[in-house]
Amino acid sequence: MIGAGIVGLAVAYKLCSKYNNILVVEKERAFGQHISSRNSEVIHSGIYYEPDSLKARLCVRGNQLMYNFAKQYGINYKNCGKIIVVSDPDKIDKLEALMKNGKQNGVEGLELISGAEVSQREPIIRAAGGLAVPSTGIIDSHAFMHKLEYLITSSDSTTVYNTEVTDITHEDKHYILTFKDIDYAAKSKIVVNSAGLWCDKVSSMVGIDSYKLHICKGEYYTTSMYRNKLNSLIYPLPTEISLGTHIVLHMDGSIGFGPNAYYVDEIDYSMDDSNKKIFLKHINKYLDLPEESLSQDFAGIRPKIQGPGEQSKDFIIKNETEKGYHNFINLIGIESPGLTSALAIAEYVKEIID
Repeated sequence: MIGAGIVGLAVAYKLCSKYNNILVVEKERAFGQHISSRNSEVIHSGIYYEPDSLKARLCVRGNQLMYNFAKQYGINYKNCGKIIVVSDPDKIDKLEALMKNGKQNGVEGLELISGAEVSQREPIIRAAGGLAVPSTGIIDSHAFMHKLEYLITSSDSTTVYNTEVTDITHEDKHYILTFKDIDYAAKSKIVVNSAGLWCDKVSSMVGIDSYKLHICKGEYYTTSMYRNKLNSLIYPLPTEISLGTHIVLHMDGSIGFGPNAYYVDEIDYSMDDSNKKIFLKHINKYLDLPEESLSQDFAGIRPKIQGPGEQSKDFIIKNETEKGYHNFINLIGIESPGLTSALAIAEYVKEIID
């Protein structure tokens, strides 16, 4: 297993029930240092995605699995629901279209509500209408990863950090992995590439260079206002590139905002305030928030298969047998809803290994 983010750990955990001595290698000093720790920590419903796509099927299934896992192992979560809001009455039809799509995907409990009902449920929010999505929630993603790691290492398998894969050789029915600054090689009949932002580069190491990622940055802001004043996550309509700048609800009742989304050429988590006014403009459509109350929180990077101006593309989760690499499993472009889908992706990967 290459990569100890949420998805890599979930897949390794699931495979422990079938295989012995699984090795999880991670180039960073600890699990989940990139995509997995720089997101909104939302358990999504599956409402947005194209019917019968991997994103739709795995998100809806993963939603159920995530809540069950959290309950079983005492992971802190809240099934708080969310409301997708519009400020323009002429866009109510877009909410109706989202609800129809969600129902096709098997999302339950969806309800169109009026602007007055939005205000009744969430008094600090302004809206012309909303779509209530009760199956959405939030989870302590760090605790989730910590439990996965514990379950893996308790099953006679191993996670190793500061271990970067530099080359993969395919010999007969085996793969030989070599590592940076380590006089050691690993040999396995099965390799799962869950390298996140670097999954295309890892794929090319073995000889599959047909994948190219486009990296997309998103920034988050925070405020000391409105603590314990919201019951639900609040989302705008999705854009072509993201789910929109939404209110991030934290476990302690505080709130944040994000992410925006724009393509970048390199992985850089630094922030400045160059986008702050545009950010605030989006927030003020549904919530009164003075600029001075908004402060920088963090930035994240997403691996997208689609580039600028292209339509959203589905996850690629594939046993590369057809390319001549039997049981080399590529997980490409696992962005949102990757957290929600993690345990369902793990089930799927287990099924396609033979």
